[in-house]
Amino acid sequence: MKRLAVILGILVGVQGQALAQCKSEPLAPDSEQLLSRQLADKQPLPDADGKLQIGSIRFIQNNIFDTDLPSEDNWLFHLANNMHIMTEPQVLKNILLFSEGDLYTPELLRESERLLRQQGYLYDAQISATKRCEESVDVVITTRELWTLLPEISFSRSGGENRSTFGFRDSNFLGWGKRLSLVRTNDDERNGYEFTYADPNIFGSRYQGRLEYADNSDGERHWLSLSYPFYSLDTPYSYGFAYGSNKRDEKLYDKGETISEFSQDTSNSEVFFGIARRPAEHWTQRIRFGYRYHKERFYELPETYAPIATERTLSYPYIDISWFEDDFVKVHNIDTISRTEDLNLGWQIHTQLGYSPSSLSDDASRYVVKLNVARSHYISQQSLWRWSLGIDGTIREQDFDAENLFFGAQAEYLFNSDDAQSWYVKAQVDAAEGLTADKQLPLGGDSGLRGYPHHYDLGDRRALFSVEKRYYWQYNLWQLFSVGGAFFYDAGQAWFHDNQDNAHFRHNIGFGLRLAPSRANAGAVIHLDVARPINRSDDVDPLQWLVSVKKTF
Repeated sequence: MKRLAVILGILVGVQGQALAQCKSEPLAPDSEQLLSRQLADKQPLPDADGKLQIGSIRFIQNNIFDTDLPSEDNWLFHLANNMHIMTEPQVLKNILLFSEGDLYTPELLRESERLLRQQGYLYDAQISATKRCEESVDVVITTRELWTLLPEISFSRSGGENRSTFGFRDSNFLGWGKRLSLVRTNDDERNGYEFTYADPNIFGSRYQGRLEYADNSDGERHWLSLSYPFYSLDTPYSYGFAYGSNKRDEKLYDKGETISEFSQDTSNSEVFFGIARRPAEHWTQRIRFGYRYHKERFYELPETYAPIATERTLSYPYIDISWFEDDFVKVHNIDTISRTEDLNLGWQIHTQLGYSPSSLSDDASRYVVKLNVARSHYISQQSLWRWSLGIDGTIREQDFDAENLFFGAQAEYLFNSDDAQSWYVKAQVDAAEGLTADKQLPLGGDSGLRGYPHHYDLGDRRALFSVEKRYYWQYNLWQLFSVGGAFFYDAGQAWFHDNQDNAHFRHNIGFGLRLAPSRANAGAVIHLDVARPINRSDDVDPLQWLVSVKKTF
């Protein structure tokens, strides 16, 4: 009897464990060795068997501050949470690529998680799933909100030029995921008002729309677009249209100083239709057919001291083909600080070819070409390479001469010595053929040579090399900013290929702080840099102070 009782106890225990797994047993974390700075899933998604369905979908929406933590338990953070309008759950559902009752596919859950993280009103998003018996999978979506209603009061200085803004912007208006902004800008080129409204899910659909209007001191800008985009890797088709115009004053520079100004009036319109297919596992091919009209006019101003460009018109059908390899991993401390990043280690190829005949444009016949190829890959557990190639511009049919044809190549190397430090190296080479009078290929503080003013050197060839020692500190300033730092060295040169007499190699050293907002506008990194040119001339200040906002570290 005692032996029988033991056997029955074991059987009951096994059955109890099976029932526990049937209800909500989490899967064990994958023990596979991860790449440097790759984030492991706390609860890997269950495998699909072709029969499982999505059972329930539950949202856990965390507010901006976790006031249960002593460091965030104060009256100011409580007030911010109380004033913040949480995102409506339906808005998040509109982004998901699955719904209750659908066939369970782990890839759709992972892609939905990436789409959620792309939203400007969420700091992070995680999707987990638990298997319920052999019938369905219950999904839990955990998000953390950001403060999105921001007063736009800012001042920045970079390369000797100032920029200020005043107004407000909200990337999650009333919790419905709409983007609304009204801003007054003032910089060295223009001042005026800008209004923007963008709707990524019109009436809860997959349609997207955008409306812009700007009234500036040098002209106006209008933009209207409506599209059904390729919102996922499996979206079979896309279509849309866009129309816009922009009138503004532009400047030409030399040694960081304005040497001439002119007025430019640009008109754009486009209509397109695209189809997509999955030619192989983890690959998406998209083919888009469209028609584009682009016209540029140029006018003299009292400050015009150099010849201006002649009017250009492009009116052409085009074909656009892209290949996209889905090979995403979740990482942190690469492009930003202490935030989940989605790094694609696959190929990304985009090509476009168009033909604008004189019969349609009342201008010279031109070929329009565009090519972009990019790839990221780890060459060891700690070493990450990223590189890209690009061509963009036009070629005149009559003499086959290039016109504003730009070539670019860039390579980046990151060596992650540990989780809080890394070495970063970037090499970039650019070239331009057939530059018209309104185009320049500059080198200076705005293009990576941080110890020199904006547009300091000019040419039709440009090379830049940078080395940074980066620090990702485990410190949260006022619980509002993740903090990092960098020591850097930049070296570069711009020159004209047919006249290298005045070409000079320039380099600088410097250091800076990086502030990544963790409660608002999390897609930005604030750069506070001080750079010293090493072989400067008398027209360059001994120190350059740069304050700028970028998307990456």
